Amino acid sequence: MMAKTSTYFRIIALLLSFTLLTACNLLNNGGGGGGDDEENTSDESSTNINAKTSKVGDMPELRFAAARYLPWLPWFLADDEKLFDVYSEEYNVNIKFIGDLSYDATLSKFIARDIEAVVATNIDTLAKISTSGLETDVIIISSYSVGNDALLVSPETESIMSGQSVALKNLSSSHYLLDRYLLRHQIGADEVSIVDTSEGDLAATLASNRVSGIATWNPVVGQLLSERKAKVLFSTQEVPKEIFHVLVVHRETLADNPNFARALLAIWFSIMERLQGHNKGATLDSLAALNGLEREEFDRRWSTIELTDTPTRALSTLRDRRNHKKTMRHVRFFMGRHDIAAEVDVSNWVSYPGRTPNLLHFNARPLQNFVTPAEGTGETEN
Repeated sequence: MMAKTSTYFRIIALLLSFTLLTACNLLNNGGGGGGDDEENTSDESSTNINAKTSKVGDMPELRFAAARYLPWLPWFLADDEKLFDVYSEEYNVNIKFIGDLSYDATLSKFIARDIEAVVATNIDTLAKISTSGLETDVIIISSYSVGNDALLVSPETESIMSGQSVALKNLSSSHYLLDRYLLRHQIGADEVSIVDTSEGDLAATLASNRVSGIATWNPVVGQLLSERKAKVLFSTQEVPKEIFHVLVVHRETLADNPNFARALLAIWFSIMERLQGHNKGATLDSLAALNGLEREEFDRRWSTIELTDTPTRALSTLRDRRNHKKTMRHVRFFMGRHDIAAEVDVSNWVSYPGRTPNLLHFNARPLQNFVTPAEGTGETEN
């Protein structure tokens, strides 16, 4: 009996010892190991926050350049309001906006691959970028010129005739506009002398009477008209939808960084949305201030461009193959008779949405995905 009782008490003692040891372990571990887990979670959260804040800065820089011209002022307003930073973070890209270069410099840097995206006229995109052999994509036609480009003459001049001279930037969209005027009036391209002139010297050149006219765009057009030192002889109002403004991206860059296009489109339409709602007046005031103009004069110049101000309209514009091909016939003729692309049918350089990309491709995929984000396979028209 005594042996059984002793054995019984030994078992009880062992159970009590095990219980006490287990309780001590629980206390040392902060209650079932929860302390270590909370500390790890805290460290992990801190790491995630740091990663998020440094993520964009650690990514390759994608450079986008625009010259400070009327059709591209919305990009400068976006930069002024830090929208490039906002949408870079949202779309997980690292965009650097470059806005302190001349127009010619932006094109040169794009051709040299020193920047990844640029805004340009359709004429310059073909005549300067495509002739360099670069594979590029147009992801949006942001606006049309409807008077922004013009052939100007002194107030007393009635026309430009054979044997006279015109100052302009050679082989540019301004040169194209002069060509369209000459064709309308059955004047040969070799019957008018071209004086290759930088934009900054055009107003003075016209005032000097050394030429019969100048071909240019805003701000020179608006400046000379407001000062009553010139009148419009011919403008893009007479050739609607032939000169337009595009955002061009290196194709390889776009393939490697699809969110680059998404972020740029989001930035553009963020400003466009404000130009349609109750903030329109304040937004136009901001754009006028960026251009250094009083609102009345700014509105006059702003009316010379037609914006693609909604994603659906922009998509429809980019897909307007019929108008693109019609314009392309004129551009091909212009480039051919000025030996910009001798013995080459430049229309074969261009491809449109839904076709195999050529040298210059109007790529609808970024806009399509912006309008209707791709689901499943994500396959959309390119």
